Amino acid sequence: MGNRTVTTGSVAGFAVRSAIALRYLRSGGSEPLEIVESDGERVPDGPLLIEYLPRPDNPFHARIHTDGDAIDLWIEGLGWYRVDPGAGRVEVPAGVDEIAREERLWGIPTSLCAIARGDHPLHAATVEVEGRALLLAGPGRHGKTTLAAASHAHGFRLLSEDATICRPGATPTVVPGPALLRLRRDSYERLHVPDVELVGEDPDRLHLAISRDRRGTTEPVPIAGLVLLGVGDEMHAERVDATSAIQQLWHLSFWLPGDEGRANAFARVADLASRVPVWRLTRPMRYETLDVVLEELERLAIG
Repeated sequence: MGNRTVTTGSVAGFAVRSAIALRYLRSGGSEPLEIVESDGERVPDGPLLIEYLPRPDNPFHARIHTDGDAIDLWIEGLGWYRVDPGAGRVEVPAGVDEIAREERLWGIPTSLCAIARGDHPLHAATVEVEGRALLLAGPGRHGKTTLAAASHAHGFRLLSEDATICRPGATPTVVPGPALLRLRRDSYERLHVPDVELVGEDPDRLHLAISRDRRGTTEPVPIAGLVLLGVGDEMHAERVDATSAIQQLWHLSFWLPGDEGRANAFARVADLASRVPVWRLTRPMRYETLDVVLEELERLAIG
């Protein structure tokens, strides 16, 4: 395919112009971001900066190289992405699974562009409750995605399913991410998830695009708080103190190694922790209790 524009829309506040079809765009956006296919196999221009090795709970394997201006990202099973935040441009690999390619595009490559403009990515799902954003974070297999899907089915707007772009400031906000949801088939059938389109599936997950009338724009949404998800016999919510909040936000953060990257990331984490309440929510992880959990999330969001 040539590099002509065939798709426009927005993710994370970027006004996307794409030479490939994209399925998860919202409306709005201001900062330009151009998406094109690579012409061929890449050779990284800079040294290895970081490598993500697969783990039993996460088979993701990737490497990041940087030459100081642009960043080369290799992802196993897909190939090379080249990210140039200064130019507002991302090259994506050609000849690979289009759904997987787009979903990875809205992860590390978009986070790198967001960092360059002063935003801060956190590993968390986010829902909008009465005009305020509530971030949901927890280890794998703690029900984060199921809770995000249940929130969508309940009528909350899903702003991000996995990587959340936060904008620090006097009023911290979330910039909505791609309109996607990846869910196990049993959870999808049990929750009767409405207003989605099945765009792909693999042995582990269904890949769902949120219907256009539920996507909304990528205008920033004020943050109500962040919820750390835990599992227990009874439901209990408690505030996390400032020192622990910084530690938790740091643990959830994405940033590139190096003194400047570390300093900028810590400053943004400290700013968020000073302005955004963090709660620890322990709850039974059963489908039958989801309605009660959603009521508690609504209570936390609106205060």
